[in-house]
Amino acid sequence: MLNTSDCQTGFTWHNWGKNLTANPSCYCTPKSKEDLPGILQQAKNEGKSIRVLGGGFSWTAMVPTDGFMIDMTKLNKILSVDTVKQQVTVEAGLAVGQLSTALSGDQYKLSFATETVIPWITVGGAVALGCHGTGYSQGTVSDLVVAMEVLLADGTWRTFSAETDGEEMMDIVRVNLGALGIIYSVTLQCVPRFNLSAVDDGTQRMKDTIGDIKNLVTSHDYVEVFWFPFNENCWIKTWDKTDKPITENDPTWGWDEMKVYLEINSFGKRLMGWADKWPWLTPYVMKFISGLMPQQSVIAVSSLVFHYQLFYMPVWDMSYCINIPNNDFSLVQKAWMQVVKRIEEWKEQGKYPQNMVLHTRYIKNSSACLSPASGEDHTCCIEILTYTGNNRPVSDYQTYFQQVEQDWIELGGKPHWGKAIYSVDKLKSMYGQNMDAFLQVRQQLDPEQVFMNDFLRQVFQLPSAR
Repeated sequence: MLNTSDCQTGFTWHNWGKNLTANPSCYCTPKSKEDLPGILQQAKNEGKSIRVLGGGFSWTAMVPTDGFMIDMTKLNKILSVDTVKQQVTVEAGLAVGQLSTALSGDQYKLSFATETVIPWITVGGAVALGCHGTGYSQGTVSDLVVAMEVLLADGTWRTFSAETDGEEMMDIVRVNLGALGIIYSVTLQCVPRFNLSAVDDGTQRMKDTIGDIKNLVTSHDYVEVFWFPFNENCWIKTWDKTDKPITENDPTWGWDEMKVYLEINSFGKRLMGWADKWPWLTPYVMKFISGLMPQQSVIAVSSLVFHYQLFYMPVWDMSYCINIPNNDFSLVQKAWMQVVKRIEEWKEQGKYPQNMVLHTRYIKNSSACLSPASGEDHTCCIEILTYTGNNRPVSDYQTYFQQVEQDWIELGGKPHWGKAIYSVDKLKSMYGQNMDAFLQVRQQLDPEQVFMNDFLRQVFQLPSAR
């Protein structure tokens, strides 16, 4: 029997973005590895499916199920650190920010070559969805995985590793969307601790920056570009590895500065509320917010620099990966300028569906089969965000997001698994042989579709088996 303190019925789950709701038949929060087989067996006895939950920060319907939902956030320990191999093994529910902070201390003196911006997502969630960081010579977080311990549908434990299974199998299981089993632990490759020289610059013209984007990206170790619509300038973050000593042990980054300014007397909420009520104010609001982004230059340990956003406004977020073949940034430039064009077209109609940033990061392509950054050469991760606070209706922005998505798909883009996706029926064909290879392994490991839900059946174009 299940421990009733760890599993409950009548639970209603919501994701962070408040666009997803689920009423699972059983909501479980295991506290140890030993709890997982019992939960799996109980779900199978009841003929229920299982979906595993990390931090709940995705916009796509990866998690919702009327079966069993497993919240992994209490499985959050560092299990071992091998300082010789520079590898760390952690439980899947550990937050990525907590992990990187622990590793960068004087006990281990380790860093990750790339990390997600948001520190609160779980390691298991970041790996399963192929989440990316930044760095033109770096892959995704999933590419750091050298081993993964998974509870399979038949109740057996299996440790997948590059050493025993080979890279071909690892490329199949690294980004698995939670469809192969319950990820209990992940072993990640680290590097020696390093510092970054971080520069925030909001003085560059947007059109000039995008016109010369190749030179900007290839001149730095890490680059991100932000543009608040209707502004002449953009905001650029460049990070470069340095041997120089740290100048900041607790830097405050631009997004958090903006939070401080906008939350004075709830001014930010009122400001965005005015833009909702009187849309013509949107360009002025965007110029005001852009002006809050600071100019600064600091040197800090990499973990602090990577996790520069400790606050997240309520937004709707869509992100696609656009290929950069042979250092040719023309597709990236088209993807960016198409958004600018769409924004102007909607403005002419008196509508402002995007009232938050257009943002790009630049990474090395991933070897994982289901990574949106899969392939050769490099990838631009481009995203658009719009503020959804004050109960802003979906109709204000959904058609616009769908238009931009089609623009990016025509450029060969593939969507971030955790962000908004409208063209779900196109996903299988986007991945071609990579999807076929994944589904072959998935069928072998979970023929009864224990770890599936309606969204994944639509993605994989599979009939219900339960």
